[in-house]
Amino acid sequence: MRPLLLPAEPPPPLFKDLAVEPEEARSILRPQKDERYGFGFALSPYRGCGHGCRYCYVREYPNALHPPEDWGNWVAPKLNAPELLWGQRHRLHGRRVFLASATDPYQPLERQYRLSRRCLEVLLLCPTTEVILHTRSSLVLQDLDLLQAFGSRLTVGISIPTDDDTVRQVVEPHAPPIPSRWRTAERLAAAGVPVVLGIAPLLPVHDPLAFAGRALACGASGAWVGRLRLLHPDPFLAVLLAHGWGHVLDPAYLEEIRSAFQRAFPLRPGRNPEGRRRPAPARHPGPPAEQPGLFDLPAGA
Repeated sequence: MRPLLLPAEPPPPLFKDLAVEPEEARSILRPQKDERYGFGFALSPYRGCGHGCRYCYVREYPNALHPPEDWGNWVAPKLNAPELLWGQRHRLHGRRVFLASATDPYQPLERQYRLSRRCLEVLLLCPTTEVILHTRSSLVLQDLDLLQAFGSRLTVGISIPTDDDTVRQVVEPHAPPIPSRWRTAERLAAAGVPVVLGIAPLLPVHDPLAFAGRALACGASGAWVGRLRLLHPDPFLAVLLAHGWGHVLDPAYLEEIRSAFQRAFPLRPGRNPEGRRRPAPARHPGPPAEQPGLFDLPAGA
């Protein structure tokens, strides 16, 4: 690994009043299981997120330095994230990595710090590791060449929780507009990068059928719809009720939107509702196979 060149001075904030607090992390891989993907590790190159989505569940994570109401006003880049990942790459053989579960890896500070790209460069050198990258940002396109190099072992998830940008302006005021997310998904798919849309957390939708049709037309291989999760108590509930959006918490509304997307993305044999291959059924274990080297391509590649 080449040494990390740190900025001589902290970069200017890309949002007004955003506190940038670089740090040296003690660990970078967090074991995690997901009901959709079953991935092995979550990887977050940043702590905090400049998008500051008002509903984000990460607000409740214990943090001695920042109360939940300050979410979106601070970001801590993990300066040594690529080096930590390099040192832990032996753990990644045959595993999935989700980038990222607690932050957007392509939030605006990625323009300066490039931590997500440098982590992806490490993951590229782990040929048996599958990567799921999830973002709202068109900044992911600056690394299109790197994403293409992964081939089929990398999928990019694009979060589009509503078809109405006026909703986005209320609940995700610092996040990229909805039209830019559609263009990002289209460019990735056209470049051969597998794309899955995350309709999550589900927010008000103007036209469910047109929304699902737009998702299919952008070239995505699949989509999934996830419910909004509120904290207890959660000031975001007052935002929903003030705008007349309380119906997004109704299970019947969730099923209505899911049904529209299931019709647009019919389940193909051997794949799950998100368009990904189902895991192979468990087999009776035979003699332990020799693990290939991290820089050796798997057999048959």
